[in-house]
Amino acid sequence: MKPALFDHLRPTTVDEAVALLAEHGDDGKVLSGGQSLVPLLNMRLALPTVVIDVSRVAELRGATELPGGGVRYGAGTTHAAFEDRLVPDATGGLLHHVAAGIGYRAIRNRGTLGGSLAHADASAEWPVVMAAVGADVVVRSARGERRIAARDLVQGFFTSAVEPDELLVAVEVPALPDGVRWGFHKHARKPGEFAESLAVALVGDSSGDVWLGAAREIPVPVALPSLDRDAIQAAVADALADLTGEDEGEVRYRRHLHGVSAWRAVNHAKEHA
Repeated sequence: MKPALFDHLRPTTVDEAVALLAEHGDDGKVLSGGQSLVPLLNMRLALPTVVIDVSRVAELRGATELPGGGVRYGAGTTHAAFEDRLVPDATGGLLHHVAAGIGYRAIRNRGTLGGSLAHADASAEWPVVMAAVGADVVVRSARGERRIAARDLVQGFFTSAVEPDELLVAVEVPALPDGVRWGFHKHARKPGEFAESLAVALVGDSSGDVWLGAAREIPVPVALPSLDRDAIQAAVADALADLTGEDEGEVRYRRHLHGVSAWRAVNHAKEHA
């Protein structure tokens, strides 16, 4: 399949890119790595008249260390850059570990952190991970710059808090507190496929958090209130209380699946002790 006709614009600075977004509004789409947008263009599920290609904007690449051990990552930083440790990992290995399991290597070579977050796919790893670690997303428009907590970024299926005239320019990830260990679990039918369930656990000596991405059942990452296995399963059942289907066995399976994902993330974190 081939996309409908559109104008392809290639700014080289963030200022140029946001000026183009201000000019074209809803008629424009931002292209970064293209791993999400290009298939939508080819299937004509997205029909922009203008594609603003930011892959040549050097400001959107690389990483800068922040006071306190955090790191500011350019939105154009690829998954492969995290996988290959070409940028520092503010989380002590979580970002490297997660990136290595995203799609296939060809996808990781092109796909970007900012593109994944802006796309707001419930099956994607970065929205859940960034919510769990308390990251901030930085967006810019002709009106100025603002910050969005990653926990408030995803608002529904393929819906984010980024406005049509805004460009996601960076993600700031704080260092994990001393004594906190991370765990991650992704359930997919085979390596490289979209996740059916995702969970990130951050476990301290006496407390912790688990964040769940339930893919098709829950579009927005949710926090589970406990690290106890029975409490996790109960919290998942509550989060999926509205889940219905013709096959009650399938409904029970989906609830069980997400509970297992969360518990395995907790166990993964505990193994780091």
